[in-house]
Amino acid sequence: MRGGILPRENDFVAEYDLINHFVMLYEGNIDLVQGLDAVVEAARLVVDDSEICFGFVGVGAGRKGLVEKARQLGLSDVSFISYQPRERMPEVFATADISLVILRKGTGFGALPSKIYQILSTARPVIVSVDEGSDTWDLIERAKVGLCAPPENPSKLADAILTLKKDQLLRERLAPNGRIWAVRYHPSESAAEQFEKLLLAAFSSKKL
Repeated sequence: MRGGILPRENDFVAEYDLINHFVMLYEGNIDLVQGLDAVVEAARLVVDDSEICFGFVGVGAGRKGLVEKARQLGLSDVSFISYQPRERMPEVFATADISLVILRKGTGFGALPSKIYQILSTARPVIVSVDEGSDTWDLIERAKVGLCAPPENPSKLADAILTLKKDQLLRERLAPNGRIWAVRYHPSESAAEQFEKLLLAAFSSKKL
């Protein structure tokens, strides 16, 4: 989290020919629980904007069905990219103009998805399609880092995508907030700081 923000133009972007696109990025498991078919439907709804490209990075039981759905809809702006090694993930997340976190209706009330911290640290705006009132929804609104859309609702998701795509000033206003929040509140950082304070307090008491 203490590292710098990677540029949008990087080796991953060049390798997958994403330089001249506005990239909506989903990274993670491609399984039924995510409800990613709604993203493919949203891609169909925004197909008139030829700059927008949807990138799915990952593997899972739902990938084959999504590939087939995109093919049936004739969506040439949807790319499916294999799982990337961990050391390359900063590049992958930096590729996004907008990152996406999505879960099916009724599944978003558990813990925050762990990747949300890394997404926010890249200083890119995020769209979450999760249950309203969930911790993830509330975080995005409280930290002012992106937009929320109800799950399993391609129309609302498409509206959120177009809102951010068309409003560069809004994207520029939201993007740094994610980095600020991640640096300040990321659990591993906070835990390390608290542990350090406890150790210092323990040593100080022994000296007394």
